[in-house]
Amino acid sequence: MRNWWQAMMSYPATWAVVTVVVATVAAILVLLEPPGFMIAILFGLVAVSLLGWPLALTVTGTMNRLQFSLPQITQVDEEEMEKLVESLTGLEDPRPSKQLKSLTQKRDNLADVLGSRLDAGEVTYARYLTTAQQVYESTLENLHEVAVAQRSISAIDGEYIDARLAELAAKSALGDADERERASLEGRRDLRLSQVNKVAALLAENEAAMTLLDRTATSLANAPIGRTPEDAKAAMEALAELADRASRYATG
Repeated sequence: MRNWWQAMMSYPATWAVVTVVVATVAAILVLLEPPGFMIAILFGLVAVSLLGWPLALTVTGTMNRLQFSLPQITQVDEEEMEKLVESLTGLEDPRPSKQLKSLTQKRDNLADVLGSRLDAGEVTYARYLTTAQQVYESTLENLHEVAVAQRSISAIDGEYIDARLAELAAKSALGDADERERASLEGRRDLRLSQVNKVAALLAENEAAMTLLDRTATSLANAPIGRTPEDAKAAMEALAELADRASRYATG
């Protein structure tokens, strides 16, 4: 359970109320230029409004709901997950499908460890859970990109291209048709290589995410209940950096 202050400050409507009150006061002061006694009355009304907000939350039962609501893992849309599983299952490379299964297990495992070591009402608990979910969702996006990249080169026969280029290289002289063929083959080879490198980078990033999820869960599991050890903090900071990096890539 969170205390009333944490619950109220985590409620988006609280910040909306504060913003409206501050904006209204600023507008009145700038536009109307009220005399001193009116300013005093105005600030008195502001104080009453802000102090009355917790009471309003309590009377309506919102405060109780906020204090006792626990952060939960956000489940990925079932239809979208089914599509991802299907697209990865159809690939020749088994690594993406294995990563998807492992990532889900590691995310869930970290959530379980968090629940056994930290109070679900703590800010730290919510922050860790949110960060783990952000990283998980970024790895899912990586796997989606992997599926698209591998599909895009599924019709490019790398072995044929290498063999044909070797045959052309063995010729003592190349005609115009041979030169055009070689250029085309090299172009397809480069396209394939760029996608292969992209897939390798995305899968490597997912492996790093899995390592950090495991490291954080293990560090928390070895810590006393209610305490967050330094190595767990370091692992979570690395997870947060990974989530932030993924967010920048997605919006770049």
